[in-house]
Amino acid sequence: MKIEYSQNKLHDYLECPRRYELKYQLQQIWPAVITEPVLQHEEFIKNGKTFHLCAQQFFLEIDPQLIKDQIENPLVLSWWNRFLEFAFPLLSLQHQAEVIVQTRINQSSFIGVFDLLVYIPGEKFMIIDWKTNHHKPKRNSLKDHTQTRLYPLLLTEAGAAWNNGQRILPYQIEMIYWFTNQPDSPESFQYSEQQYQLDKEYFQNLINEIESRKPNEFPLTEDQRYCKFCNYRSLCGRGIKPGLIDEWDEMDDEFLFEEILDIDMNQIAEISF
Repeated sequence: MKIEYSQNKLHDYLECPRRYELKYQLQQIWPAVITEPVLQHEEFIKNGKTFHLCAQQFFLEIDPQLIKDQIENPLVLSWWNRFLEFAFPLLSLQHQAEVIVQTRINQSSFIGVFDLLVYIPGEKFMIIDWKTNHHKPKRNSLKDHTQTRLYPLLLTEAGAAWNNGQRILPYQIEMIYWFTNQPDSPESFQYSEQQYQLDKEYFQNLINEIESRKPNEFPLTEDQRYCKFCNYRSLCGRGIKPGLIDEWDEMDDEFLFEEILDIDMNQIAEISF
């Protein structure tokens, strides 16, 4: 079965090859609780979805007051007020929210969804991602994360539509994370030709590794901290009780909860290459 590789899928593989096999290749349904308390987790997911939708509406140039009026949760409202200070200056530049970018590298298909792309054709291209994490991850965790490496690579390979038909050069790309809980401290990563070459080789090798594995050759993770937040833990004999949300704060990155946010494909403008 051919798989279209996204940062979520590749991140799952890097954390636990067996989770990747169960989730994407075998499409195994295993309805276990991911984390506790359940209601708090569900509220967190709901708030993240609401905020991302509001941000998308803002960059579709819907009246910010109309957007604000639909926000019922006080926490999301506080995020929204912080967001406006960061977002308003970006409206003066060309931008596109929630777009799908697809490309092929060798024989493998890759896909990414940018929360926002802000650009000056021929000069500058900023991939901006909104994060509603409880706590801001360490910079090294962000730097090495699959999303930070894959998204600029995708834009280099498949971004000509935003650059008057010309290939975007790696040094023109910047990846920016903006955090609702630390709005004054975004993290920025400037791309480069050297990083592009490293990332292209890295993902090619990673896909070769994945596709060379035969069924039941996908090992369980050696870091059992991840098992606490995996719905397959009981299937794999790695425990029954889910981890607590507060326990996740002890780990370096918190992309897990954001990665399970569903994307409404009907609300996204798709651009394929």
